Amino acid sequence: MLLENLALFLGASLLLVKSASYAVRSISSVGKSLRISDFFIAFAIAGLISITPELFIGINSAFAGSPEIGIGTLIGSNIADLTIVIGIIAIVGRKIKADKSILKNNLGFLILTGMPAVFMLDGHLSRDDGLILITVFIIYIANTFRSERLRGSGPINKKDVAKNMLIFAVSMALLFAAANFMVSSAVVIATEIYVPAVVIALFLVSLGTTLPELTFSLRAVMAKHKEIAFGDILGNVAIDSTLSIGIVALIHPVETGIVFALGMMFMIFSALLISFMLDRKRMINWKEGLLLFAVYAVFALIELGAFAV
Repeated sequence: MLLENLALFLGASLLLVKSASYAVRSISSVGKSLRISDFFIAFAIAGLISITPELFIGINSAFAGSPEIGIGTLIGSNIADLTIVIGIIAIVGRKIKADKSILKNNLGFLILTGMPAVFMLDGHLSRDDGLILITVFIIYIANTFRSERLRGSGPINKKDVAKNMLIFAVSMALLFAAANFMVSSAVVIATEIYVPAVVIALFLVSLGTTLPELTFSLRAVMAKHKEIAFGDILGNVAIDSTLSIGIVALIHPVETGIVFALGMMFMIFSALLISFMLDRKRMINWKEGLLLFAVYAVFALIELGAFAV
């Protein structure tokens, strides 16, 4: 049973990554066809699609009555994005600069990332908390879209837009199916090895869900579009912290404990560290990338230590 579910989990993970990759590429192409700014494509569109693996896992886990898997995946994914993923692209790119749009939205990013931690202070996330998080996300994205003007003029290639929208729709359907299999197999794996499901979510599941944004960001770095790589990751974290966590809480209220508290603490610390680096030098170099790796290692040791106790 354990080996079968491990194989199912790995297979679903591969399907998740591949379908997410197609979803990101197709919707980014639609954004470019509609002449939307690079920052909005990276932060909002690519970021929004990149979060679909963990969002669908969160939705499936909430409907299955195990919302802690969804929240654990979202927190773990955000920490991995802010440390491992940014660390990798900083090392590969040697140094990653942030454009003016990212710096301008730095404070908003910090506020969005920190909001769920505030709601968790009373020990749970209610449906009202979820509704507030979703509302804040909608307001923020609407304001961001207004500030990022459409560029260019001329006819839009409707056939190209239609083709990419079809690819996007199919990719999303596959994403949802893969997420469903990942949740069900993760629950069985956690039961078989006597490990709380939230620990499996924080590490095993969350690391798998970061692969789409890692792939997208590495492609951007290789194509000499390093600023876009930043936008995708920060957008992913901001959207997960509001929309994704909000949706999970709206479907099924979540009781939070020490594991969640430690995770939120590290997520906020990682976000503050990234913001400090950007404010100081407007970039992150390879040495700082190694520092971010160390932050994730400390997070893993403390979380696993708390579980052992």
